[in-house]
Amino acid sequence: MSSIHATLIDLGTSKDWLIAANFILSVLLGLWMLRYRALYIASRDTQSNYHDLIDNLSEGVYRSTLDGRQLSANKALVRLNGYANEAEMLAGVSDIGREWYVEPGRRDEFRRILQRDGHIEDFVSEIYRHKTRERIWVSESARLVRDKRSGKPLYCEGSVREVTETLKRLNLEAQFRKLTSELPGALFQFVSYTGRTSDVIYASAGLERITGHPVAEFIARPTLFGDIVAEADIDAFRESMQTAAATGSGWDHEFRIVDRDGREKWVRVTATPEIGDSNITWHGYLTDISVRKRYEMEIEELAFFDPLTKLPNRRLFMRRMTQAITGCAARGDNDVLLFIDLDNFKTLNDTQGHDTGDAFLIQVAERLRQCVSAKDLVARIGGDEFVIIIDEAGDDTARATRRGIGAAGQVLAALHDPFELGELNHIASASVGVVVFDGAEQRPDELLKRADIAMYQAKAAGRNGMALFDPATMDRETERYRLLSDLRKAFTRKELELHYQVQVDDTGNAVGAEGLLRWSHPELGMVYPDRFIPLAEQFGLNDELTRYVLDAGVGALAGWQSNPETANLRLSLNVSVQSFNTDDFAGRLAEIIGAHGVDASKLTLELTEHVMAQNHEHVAGRMAEVKKLGVRLSLDDFGTGYSSLAYLKTLPLDEVKVDGGFIADIEHSESNRALVKTILVMARNLGLNAVAEHVENVRQEAFLRAFGCDFFQGYLYGRAMPADAFLAYVAESRGKGPRHLEPMRQSA
Repeated sequence: MSSIHATLIDLGTSKDWLIAANFILSVLLGLWMLRYRALYIASRDTQSNYHDLIDNLSEGVYRSTLDGRQLSANKALVRLNGYANEAEMLAGVSDIGREWYVEPGRRDEFRRILQRDGHIEDFVSEIYRHKTRERIWVSESARLVRDKRSGKPLYCEGSVREVTETLKRLNLEAQFRKLTSELPGALFQFVSYTGRTSDVIYASAGLERITGHPVAEFIARPTLFGDIVAEADIDAFRESMQTAAATGSGWDHEFRIVDRDGREKWVRVTATPEIGDSNITWHGYLTDISVRKRYEMEIEELAFFDPLTKLPNRRLFMRRMTQAITGCAARGDNDVLLFIDLDNFKTLNDTQGHDTGDAFLIQVAERLRQCVSAKDLVARIGGDEFVIIIDEAGDDTARATRRGIGAAGQVLAALHDPFELGELNHIASASVGVVVFDGAEQRPDELLKRADIAMYQAKAAGRNGMALFDPATMDRETERYRLLSDLRKAFTRKELELHYQVQVDDTGNAVGAEGLLRWSHPELGMVYPDRFIPLAEQFGLNDELTRYVLDAGVGALAGWQSNPETANLRLSLNVSVQSFNTDDFAGRLAEIIGAHGVDASKLTLELTEHVMAQNHEHVAGRMAEVKKLGVRLSLDDFGTGYSSLAYLKTLPLDEVKVDGGFIADIEHSESNRALVKTILVMARNLGLNAVAEHVENVRQEAFLRAFGCDFFQGYLYGRAMPADAFLAYVAESRGKGPRHLEPMRQSA
C-alpha cells in the first residue's frame, strides 16, 4: 500500500488524484477486511463443526502433555472415565500415568514407543475408569505433535476406545478353544438347507484329529463329511439324519468313516436340530468310538462265536434259528437244517493230540463254509458237532428236501477229501441229519433235536451217510429222553444196584465176582446197562455213575470181608476212562476205601482198552496213584482196540480180560483160537493173570484151561445176580466142592 502511494507522489499527481487514490485504497482495504472477516467466520464455523464432530465421536479423543497432564477430552472420553463433563474430568485428572493405568509401568512403555516412532497404534492396556475406579480395557492410538520450526515435542493427541467386551469375548473364545482342544471328540455346528447343500458354521480341532482333514477344509467344502462316510454305512447314515430332521428329535447314530490316511474308524454323532423356516441348524458332537467298537466286537465274538473255528456258536445259532422259523412262516416257504457229527473224531483227538484235532476242526469249518451260500449259516455247536441253516430252500417240502439232500451230499463229499494235518494224511467222514421245516414248529430246540435224531439214524446205519428226519422215531427218542430224566432221579432214589457175576479159578472154585450195574425202574422193571450207560456217556453222567458204582461196590466188599467165609472174595468193578482220568479220581477212591475200611487188594478196577489211547505218561501216572492204594488193575475187552505190547509192558496192570467176542467163536473159528492162544501166552509172559469172559460151555472152558487161562466168568457158572443170591450161590458151591458147580438157572 505504501509503495503505491509513493509512486503516485512521484508521478506528481494533483490533490484530487490523491483523494481519489485514497478512496480507492480505502475501498480496497474495506473489501480485504470484509473478505478476511468472511474467512474468519468460515474458519470459526469449521472449527466449531470439527469440535462438534470430535465431541460426538464414539471413541474418546484427547490432548495431553508429555508429562501426563490432560489438556482436552471429548465427550466420549469424559463418559469413559465416569465424569459428567470435560471441566470436571480435567480438574480430576492430574497424572495420567499414575492414576489411569493398572500396570504401573504401562504409561512409560506408551511414552517410549511414542517418542521413538512418533506415533502408536492399538496400544491395549488395562486402566481404571478414573472416577469410579472400575477396571476396564482400552485400545489407544496417538501421535506426537512437534513444533514446526524447532521440531521440539509439544504434546500428544490421540484416541481411546473401550475393548473390555471384545477382550472378554476373545478370552472366552481362547478358553473355549483350549477346552475343546482337550475334548476327545469334536464339537460342530452346521446348517442344512432345503434343496441344497449345508454350511459348516463351526467345528472344533477334534474334527481334524478324528478325520485327518483340517477344519478349514470342512468349512470350505461342506459335503466332505458325507464323502468320508464308509460306503456300507452311507444309506443308514442319511436315513438316521433324515428321521431326526423330520421328527425334530435328537440325532444319535453310530457309523464308520474312512479318514484321510485310508483307515476305517467307528464314530458316533449326537446332535440336536434347531428347526428354521427353510433350514435346520445342527448343534452336535462327534466322537471316535473305534476302541469301544473293537471291544464290543471282541466281546460279541466271545459270546457268539467259536474261538477256534470263528464260526457262530450255539447261542448265535439258536438266535438265527428263531429268525429262520419266523422267516419261513412269513414267506410261506421252507428252510433246511443239517446236523453234522464228525465220525471218530475222539479217536483222532486222543491218539494224535489236541493240536491235530484243532487243526482238523478249523479245516472242517472252512470246507463247510464253501458248501453253502453267503446267506446260509454254518455254526459249531459242540466239540465235533456242526449245523447248517439253508435259507429259502424251497417253496414246497419236496423241493426243500431235494435241496437239503443235495447240500448234505456236498458236505459228505467235501469231508471225504484228505485232510493234511502236518505229517498225517487224514480221511474223514461224517453223519448228517437233515430236517426240513416251514415255521409251523416254532421252537428251535425241538428242530435241533429232530436233526440230532436224524444224525444218529445216519450213524446207526453205518456212518459216513445222511438221514432225513423220520417222525416215527420221535416216540423212541421221547422214551430215551424220559429214561434220561428218570436216570438223574435214580441216583437219589437208590434205584441203581449192583448184581454180581461169579468168577472161578481153573479148579472151579468161586474166587470173586464182577459187579454189574442194574436199574430197578419203578415202571419199566429191570433196565440193563446197554440202555442207560450210553445215555450217561452222551449226557455227562459218567462220572456220577462211576462214583455210585465205586461206593456201592466197596460197601459190598466191606460186607464180604466182615464174614470169614467170604473174606477172601475179590470184586471187579468197571470204571469209565473219562472218570479214571479226572485229577481227583485217586483221592476220591482213597476216601471211599477208607470210609468202608476194606482190604484194597481184593478190589480190581476194570478199564477198557480206550485207556491206551490217552496220553501214555498221564495214564501211567494215574495208574500208579491207584496202585499205591493196593487196588488191582485189569484191562477189559483185551484184543479189540488199541492194545500195544510196548505200552502193556510199562503200565502197572495185574490182569487182562479176554473179550467175550473171541470166546464165543472159539469152537468154530481157527483165527479166534489162534488169537486167544496168543493173548494167553502174552499174558503169561508179561506176568499178568488172564480172565476169560462169556464162557458158556465146557468145551470153551477146556480150551481156555489147556492154554493157561487163570480165571473164568460166564453163563456156564452163573448169570449176574443180586447180592443175597450171589452169597447164597457161593456158600452152596463150597458145599459141593470144586469142579462140580452147576450153572445157575436165573432169568436175571
